[in-house]
Amino acid sequence: MIQVTRRNKPPVLDENAENWTIDYLKAKQVYDISKTPENKKAFQNIEKRYNHIEVKTSLKEMFKKKCAFCESHITHVDYGQIEHFKPKSKYPNLCFEWNNFLLSCSICNGKSNKGDKFPLEDERGPFINPIDENPDEFLKFEFDEITKTFLIFPKNDRAITTIKELGLNRDDLVENRTIELSKIIHMLDLVLGKNQDVVLEEFINVFSEKDQYYAFIKAIFRKVKKEN
Repeated sequence: MIQVTRRNKPPVLDENAENWTIDYLKAKQVYDISKTPENKKAFQNIEKRYNHIEVKTSLKEMFKKKCAFCESHITHVDYGQIEHFKPKSKYPNLCFEWNNFLLSCSICNGKSNKGDKFPLEDERGPFINPIDENPDEFLKFEFDEITKTFLIFPKNDRAITTIKELGLNRDDLVENRTIELSKIIHMLDLVLGKNQDVVLEEFINVFSEKDQYYAFIKAIFRKVKKEN
């Protein structure tokens, strides 16, 4: 997880979000009173408006087509999901709020992980927001000598909650990023001793925030520079 700068609101939200919210809250109120199939369909049709191509495109560009949480590339294997940081089920007034949108993979955003969860302060929350906060202040991205894998370690209670509930150390994710990041370690081992400062700076410049697991990549470089 890395900090990302939010882009300007897409025009479709600038023009419609306020009216869409009014329609949505009215439809929700009707459905809450009478849960008929017709009312449910009307409510869901209005709710889907946030999933507009302009919104999805802006989020893909903003997050470099990576999941806001696990930093895995999404679009070559999945459509990606517009994630409501504060769930629309609990905060319906934020259903069309641009500042509440992130891009997520379907696993991080699935019911087994984030889903509709949003723990409050007394529940050791809220989750770390990669837009409003710098994840580096909450999370450590390190190679674990015991498991021989790259793991995310917490610096405080909110970090513990975020890692656990979003599944940021789930088995398949840890396996994939360990494979990817081990290649970097191997390449660094090859260049060490060959005018290290120059080679290392050139090597760092090969990577950017578009790369998967960039938070770990930055941490690896910091560690290598410190040790050499």
